[in-house]
Amino acid sequence: MSVAGFPLPSKDALLEAYQNRSLHEVPVPAAVIDVGKVKANCQAMLDAVEELGVSFRAHVKTHKTSELTRLQVGAECKDVRLVVSTVIEAEQLIPLLLEYQRQGARINVLYGVPLGPSHVPRLATVARQLGAGSVTVMVDHPGQLQSVKKLGEQAGFPASVFIKTDSGPHRAGLHPTSIEMMDLVREVSRGEEQGILHLVGFYTHNSLSYGASAPDDAMDWLKVEIDSCRQASEHSKQDRKNALVVSVGASPSALSLQNIVSSNSRSSSSSSAIALKETLQLTKSNLELEVHAGVYPIFDIQQVAASSRHLTSDPHDTIAASVLTEVCSLYPNRTEQPEALVSAGLLALAREPCKDYAGYGVVSPWNMRKDYTISNQERIIVARISQEHGILAFEGQHPEMTQLPLEYGQKLRIWPNHACITLAMFGWYLVVDSTSGSPDNIVDVWVRWRGW
Repeated sequence: MSVAGFPLPSKDALLEAYQNRSLHEVPVPAAVIDVGKVKANCQAMLDAVEELGVSFRAHVKTHKTSELTRLQVGAECKDVRLVVSTVIEAEQLIPLLLEYQRQGARINVLYGVPLGPSHVPRLATVARQLGAGSVTVMVDHPGQLQSVKKLGEQAGFPASVFIKTDSGPHRAGLHPTSIEMMDLVREVSRGEEQGILHLVGFYTHNSLSYGASAPDDAMDWLKVEIDSCRQASEHSKQDRKNALVVSVGASPSALSLQNIVSSNSRSSSSSSAIALKETLQLTKSNLELEVHAGVYPIFDIQQVAASSRHLTSDPHDTIAASVLTEVCSLYPNRTEQPEALVSAGLLALAREPCKDYAGYGVVSPWNMRKDYTISNQERIIVARISQEHGILAFEGQHPEMTQLPLEYGQKLRIWPNHACITLAMFGWYLVVDSTSGSPDNIVDVWVRWRGW
């Protein structure tokens, strides 16, 4: 099923219902995006990759909107590289990519899941509309090469291919020095010689970086990713006309690049930073280094916990996504600690854990008393969760506190643990701008793409 099977709500109708209204007035639960923070997060990433001389591929799976995709790559970008997790994302991107093509940009969208036979017809249709070199697929098993061949036949030109490399988490891909990797590289090289595909390079995503707790940890994980893909690339022919691409990154490790740019007032000179800089230079000497990331424009509590960047400000200030909800009941004496019920549960927040604490979201300072603090053990969290509602409580034990600083009917904004999963629960986002004079005023509505 393609785009036609997943019709989207009318943006015009949503704007009529929400634009210029206050967050205090709208029904809940609702997903809120702060476009001012998104712009700052996107620009910081673009500035870092430009200064370091590496290529960049933006993942769109977190938000699934054209509006935010444009902010990720920049309005004047001439080399638009994207990665998607579902075929329908690639289909929905076609109008935007055609627009960039008309502006003279090169475009490429990578389907970021190892290619399955059922994906071929729809990806071929996307490729035909966008032209040669516009669609890249992922392989990590020889059987997939039959599908790659069919994709090229249906598109009318050879398919572009990344070989998925496992740099530790075992999500997908092959170990860089394994016999399976050597055999697959040999098969892919044979297919390239036969003209049925074009090998772009080696791609990895190391989710273990989400377990980092400091900037040095994140930089170490990025180095592991780069080294893994470099090892895998050594199995390929070294006399190629075009340099192979080493594509690396998860948001924590990709964000760690910002630690070594000159514009960072706390630019790191640690052994991890020095080793990463050396690896970047060594890799760029004979390979093209590409960084990919997805959740970084939105940020979330997991990203805060990873502490991947040296920041002079509170890392919570970069969180651009929140779930708007309201207090529907209060229970000061029902348990040993006071609790409250909000109208945001599993289907609004998701049941995603975070290594930093035992909860499913953190109540932000928005619309809270001035003395409310978000420091660990002091903050209010979503302590328990049901399908349609959540239970709020202090993170720590506070015997002296007999009630939560909340009132019945009070609107709250909850920071999610994992924005990718939380935002998937909503059909559209209410867009505000904290850099404007009216930070609670809804300035736009972004419709999220649905389906697979």
